[in-house]
Amino acid sequence: MIETWFHTTDVPAAERFDYWRELAAGLCGESIIQRLGPGDFHSEVRALDIGSVGVVLEHHSPYSLVRTARHVRREDPDRCYLILLEDGAVGFEQDGRSGVRRPSDLIVHHTRSPSVTFGGTMRRSILLHFPRTLLPPVAEAMLGVVLSGRDGLGGLVAGALRELVLLGADRDEEGSRLIRITLDLLAALCHRELGTESPAATTPAAVLHQVRTFAREHLGDPDLGPVTLAAAHHISVRYLHRLFQQQNQTVAGWIRDQRLENCRRDLADPALHDRPVHAVARRWGFTDGAHFNRVFRAAFGLPPGEYRKLFLAPEVRR
Repeated sequence: MIETWFHTTDVPAAERFDYWRELAAGLCGESIIQRLGPGDFHSEVRALDIGSVGVVLEHHSPYSLVRTARHVRREDPDRCYLILLEDGAVGFEQDGRSGVRRPSDLIVHHTRSPSVTFGGTMRRSILLHFPRTLLPPVAEAMLGVVLSGRDGLGGLVAGALRELVLLGADRDEEGSRLIRITLDLLAALCHRELGTESPAATTPAAVLHQVRTFAREHLGDPDLGPVTLAAAHHISVRYLHRLFQQQNQTVAGWIRDQRLENCRRDLADPALHDRPVHAVARRWGFTDGAHFNRVFRAAFGLPPGEYRKLFLAPEVRR
């Protein structure tokens, strides 16, 4: 992990707000950021970057941040922010939803649409920012909704964020694991708030299991691929690719390997010796004979017909 500390006391008082504003704009995208209230502007930030994900502990003077439709059109980092307010009070508006967050409140917002953040008091918060592709699908319905982080599942989300922000910079593996846990807990919290399906069915591992089960049942469909799998499970194609990438796989590669294994099994079955090779291939979604021969040989070292002969009885082999 990369650790960064930021203190406005590192620069002259007259330059502190501009110094901090540049940092905030880099995190949130192009926006209008204004200080609220008189006196010097103070900010202290600890940021940890773990790949494409970051966690920030921030304590600063009042300010407002406005992202207009023009800002969104000009620059959209396509990121989401899970924020736990630890101290102070903050107002927020986005997508027709508005509210005031108070200590131990949680909220998730994003960069794809205009938003307004404002608060007239010193505030301290923990912010987890990540690519929108990592947002649990169920959380889409809860964007901009204030959630309690005081107890229950909300308390677990808040606790995970507090653990994350205290990690040492040398604990990359633990940080990555805790990020996954935090987002899984967020999914469970959103399901509880919405009263929808069992939270356990929405963790990345559970979604991946559902996708693979569906795919295995439809391997014979030549059109089976990322688009159809994502649509069948109401997730984005980008999120689907992310699920497989976390297993060091690609969607297309995994489907190909499953089809090849089923073809290998059928070709090795003496009871199916009279089924033509091309029919075996077509049964499992291979429509191009030359392509099937090539990928089968690459996977198993022999062309399909030669591989089958290894398992035929001598009288059948002749």
